[in-house]
Amino acid sequence: MTPEIFVTDPSWPYSKAKTAVLTAASAVIREDGPRAATLKNIATRAGITEPAIFRHFEGVDGLFEGLFSAYERVYERSAKAFLAEGKGLAKLRDASLTLVENIAASDNFAYVLLFARHIFRGYPELKARVTANDAKDQAAVLACVNEGIKAGDIRSDIDPVSTASSLIGGIYVTAVLWIESGCAFDLKAVYADRWDDFERMVATKPAPKSRESKPARERALAYFPLRPVAVAKGRGSASKKAAAKLALKAAPGRKSKESPKALKASKPEVKAPAKNAPKASVKTAVKKAAPVKKSPAKGK
Repeated sequence: MTPEIFVTDPSWPYSKAKTAVLTAASAVIREDGPRAATLKNIATRAGITEPAIFRHFEGVDGLFEGLFSAYERVYERSAKAFLAEGKGLAKLRDASLTLVENIAASDNFAYVLLFARHIFRGYPELKARVTANDAKDQAAVLACVNEGIKAGDIRSDIDPVSTASSLIGGIYVTAVLWIESGCAFDLKAVYADRWDDFERMVATKPAPKSRESKPARERALAYFPLRPVAVAKGRGSASKKAAAKLALKAAPGRKSKESPKALKASKPEVKAPAKNAPKASVKTAVKKAAPVKKSPAKGK
């Protein structure tokens, strides 16, 4: 399915047929990686023949150029948010949420946006443009952070580069987990929670943290799929005991598929000594070393 972000874009240069091929290529790359983006796999995904692709693109290279155009469209929409009017922490928040919203609306193209350096590494010119765009993003976020420090919204005792890096890293990690989970959770809602935590760390006057609601806990469980449920829902010593039991069960070598009888039979049988047995039969005899015989002294 073609993302709405392209359907509603009047300046999108490709026809519906070309866009369908690009959508199929982005889906193949997201599921199996860039090396799987062969004409055969893309044609199968798009429901067309391989020769039909050549009517729209000049082979695989033309396809990747088309994918780069899609990447740039998503990037430009996101980059404009950090250059919009406003200042301080409010501008940084609006731009971050807009970026996440664009990622969520990009469907399979979100993978192309997040892993552009890896996808276009075989095309030096395209990779250089991706690197330049990443540098622009970092500079735009850093400028917003510095504006917030001057406005008194963002703490000045934290290095601005660290604040900007934390923001960019938080967006990236949340989006990657969303993609790897098969879009199993609401990306915008989960990142809104992450932003609240970020704001409480960097804001000079952080908003008070409200009590976590049930939907927020459910989003947290989706965001951390590897966290045991007992630890996520419970508190205190009971949850710690439950976590310890889960850890013991998951530890390698703790659980065996064999039945208790089979395990008992496999162990060597050790007989206990009889109660009335003499001590000599229980203790192992230890041989004493023979005394060294002294030779008689020779007369002078």
